[in-house]
Amino acid sequence: MVAAAAPAARALSPRALHPAVRRRLPARLPEIAPHEVMLRPFGGGQPSTMIVTASETDFIGAVLDDLAAPDSDRRLGGRRGRRRGKDGVLELHLPMHRRFHLVLLEAACRMPGSPRLDPAKIDSMGLVLRRADGAGWAGWMRNASQRRGWLGLAGDTLDPDPAMRPSPRSQAARQIAALIASRRGETAFAEETIGLFAAPPDLCAKLGKTVLYGLVPVASAEESDVAPPAPDYANLDATEAAAFREHLSSYLKPRPQLDMPRAGQVLNPAWRPLESSAEEDDSTDGRLKSFAIFLQQLLAELGAFEPGPTGQALRTALDAIELTMALDAFGQPSSTMRAGDFTQAAAQILVAGEANTSRLTMPLAWPEIDTTRGAQLSGLAMACLPARFVALSPPAPKFERVAAQYAVRAFIRVARPDGCPPQLVWTEYSEKFRILPWWESDGPAAKIALPDISDLKKIKPSVAVQMPPAIANLLKGDAKKLADGEGSTNGLDIAWICSFSIPAITICAFIVLSIFLSMLNLIFGWMAWIKICIPIPKPK
Repeated sequence: MVAAAAPAARALSPRALHPAVRRRLPARLPEIAPHEVMLRPFGGGQPSTMIVTASETDFIGAVLDDLAAPDSDRRLGGRRGRRRGKDGVLELHLPMHRRFHLVLLEAACRMPGSPRLDPAKIDSMGLVLRRADGAGWAGWMRNASQRRGWLGLAGDTLDPDPAMRPSPRSQAARQIAALIASRRGETAFAEETIGLFAAPPDLCAKLGKTVLYGLVPVASAEESDVAPPAPDYANLDATEAAAFREHLSSYLKPRPQLDMPRAGQVLNPAWRPLESSAEEDDSTDGRLKSFAIFLQQLLAELGAFEPGPTGQALRTALDAIELTMALDAFGQPSSTMRAGDFTQAAAQILVAGEANTSRLTMPLAWPEIDTTRGAQLSGLAMACLPARFVALSPPAPKFERVAAQYAVRAFIRVARPDGCPPQLVWTEYSEKFRILPWWESDGPAAKIALPDISDLKKIKPSVAVQMPPAIANLLKGDAKKLADGEGSTNGLDIAWICSFSIPAITICAFIVLSIFLSMLNLIFGWMAWIKICIPIPKPK
């Protein structure tokens, strides 16, 4: 019976099928378009397997070698075991940490058995890096040559290149679509893409898969060409809004009439009230310091004296306050000044330290600020903050937010035989990750070799520093006076250029660093992990 069953079993095997039967079999399968493909993590894994990490110098070659190895599953599994934060989020290193991260993908036909996609059918490919933005995603966008920074995505499956997106066939329909987008304020921004590459043909043939790989971008010197959006100061939660208003000077809040410190005296920049050690109390020095902080807030924090509608509105509200500058023989005001004009002039003297050429004097008193006016001043001060934020904020670096979370998503454009535009095929999003800051790493340490003391005479100057006359005279003076803050820039009007040895600078810096580390260890207690020394054989 067993012997008789064996031929029958062989007859049922797919390998024993007659060639004509095998040719007819695909025709009976469900109809699937020949160009329908899928792009997925290598090996058909989950999004958490999409990213692999390498620490080798030739990190691409090392990963491709692992793909070709008989135990590739084990090797790639070891490259997916990376560090995670306390919240379980994947953490990726910077290139300076000598850790490199790649996405490994495969392109296959969406049909039983998932046969590999012919690489010749891939018209173009790439991947995008996206930042988590609430419940959605933001992409790094540009408009022509202008980098617009991180902007929310209207649709995360649209082609990153606006020129590749489908458009209505007729000219009239295209014009209507453009008009609608214009009225909605929509702009076709292009999303930055990173290169995706096909593995060598012999490796793909050996694996029987069309393997694609790309470098996960975790570092960039790019900055946005537009100012970052200001925080929404108008809609802060109650606790944070109360903290901001508490920070505002009492001159911007309801308060009773106040006698001014040093009333009637000519303002003198030598008072330096902001440098005073006095507390903000009812003493003369304390009240003077409190007033100087008010002037500093107007000048620096709120930009009340800068051109702009918010600053102008605050100055107008201050100008509604009349300050009494002098009294006549009957005790009636003989001279007054608007508070906006006075604070603008006083800030230049008491905060900026400019000379009081106009002989401006301190008012005799600051009038009462009732509840209505106090609320108005506080509200106008808060309204100045968004404009001030935009004015003072530098261009936002691409990876400015340390706590931001990102994901990558790859795409291919597959050529279609019917002459239609290429079909866009996306992967799923990778696992979310955050990028470690430069100072946090478990990567290999960089080694700097210092010369032996006996070799110090061999080192030669290797860097030159050019000093203008004022700095040169300051450094050439009495070192003790310089340490006491009494140095002078007076002297010959001659510039100097001085050459130093970088190894000598490194030795000096290392000695000073070791001294200060030991001193500050009394405060921070960090010596156990910030400085680790182990003995090694003497270099030959």
